[in-house]
Amino acid sequence: MSAAARTFDQAILELHDVPPERLSDPAALSSLVVAAAGAVGIPPHTPPVVKHATGTLAVGLLCREGHIVLHASPQEGLCVIDIVARSPARAAQGMDVITRRLGPGASRV
Repeated sequence: MSAAARTFDQAILELHDVPPERLSDPAALSSLVVAAAGAVGIPPHTPPVVKHATGTLAVGLLCREGHIVLHASPQEGLCVIDIVARSPARAAQGMDVITRRLGPGASRV
């Protein structure tokens, strides 16, 4: 492998103005990250982990060759998504799944 070859592919996206109801349901967000992992082709090690903090929640999915993490602040309409996948998998394919569900009406940063 050459020194310039990339071993992992990463996509990070911040969404603003997401309707709060799209970011408030931990079960729906968990299903969403599982669907995104399927689109990327990175099988999950375990079910998604959901953690709550005051006004926010995080959903994390550890996969065999990558991860998907979603941090949400429903009342602010903010969401940041990080997808890492071992090449040749394409993290952007998982991001497409997530943004189609959360993104309509949201602004990307």
